[in-house]
Amino acid sequence: MEIKGITVSSNQLEDVAGITPEYPFAMHHADMRTTHIPWHWHEEVEFSYIRSGSMRVTTVNQTCEFRQGEGFFINSNILAAMEASGDAPHVINESFLFHPVFLSGHFKSIFETKYVTPVIHDRRFDIIEFRGRTSAQKKILSLLKEVPRIQGKENSEFLTRNIFSEIWLLLIEEIHALEKERPSLKLVEQDRIQTMLSYIQHNYMEHISLSDIAASAAISTRECTRCFKSTIHRTPFEYLMDYRIEMAEKLLKNTDDSVLDIALKCGFTNSAYFGKIFKKLKNITPGAYRRDSRREQ
Repeated sequence: MEIKGITVSSNQLEDVAGITPEYPFAMHHADMRTTHIPWHWHEEVEFSYIRSGSMRVTTVNQTCEFRQGEGFFINSNILAAMEASGDAPHVINESFLFHPVFLSGHFKSIFETKYVTPVIHDRRFDIIEFRGRTSAQKKILSLLKEVPRIQGKENSEFLTRNIFSEIWLLLIEEIHALEKERPSLKLVEQDRIQTMLSYIQHNYMEHISLSDIAASAAISTRECTRCFKSTIHRTPFEYLMDYRIEMAEKLLKNTDDSVLDIALKCGFTNSAYFGKIFKKLKNITPGAYRRDSRREQ
């Protein structure tokens, strides 16, 4: 199943379109020049293959650049952001997302306990790069290229699961090779930042202070600011404004609410301040943004 674009739900868990209980797998085909993937996380694991151009993936622990022909794995519930990089006019990324049950089957099966759980619970491995430097990486990249070709064919569900079963064994091989060299990760910081982002995402429409954000993770305001800067490289206030404007964009595109109503729904006290922040971050007024987005629909 091919899906154009990626959306993020109101609690910043990625809304993985196409994932269903009957078939917990989805393929996303996106041009990263026009697709915005902000900080988010999801229970599904993710494999990606770069068809053209180059892109940047950032987690709490590292930032990686990927070029055409390379790929990566992002583990379950890992906070990440993605964006295009370089000068290519199009950056085509094919992402394959599936719930762990896609491979593990029923609860406490040997597939779950022996193969899947050890990987998704090992938080040292937030992202694993596929550069084609080892035989396992080369084979993984070759298999990822094959996945889009079988979508829509007869028995594609079984064929897709078979491919990812083979990829998973190769992934485990890569993990074993990385275990001795992988540094310790900022696990406490990741837990804290995800807690604070969730607090903002659930309360952005209300008045939120730095103390409120810090209290959600039971830390000081100073530690809160340090944690934001060291992980997502934004201050808490900058992230709050970014998120409010992101929510406002969706309302401008998809509703007929007045600019004032949208401002109030997104946590701004008046439309003038909302318009000032919106133009500062988007280089366009809310009204002009609404008109332009509707012309494109």
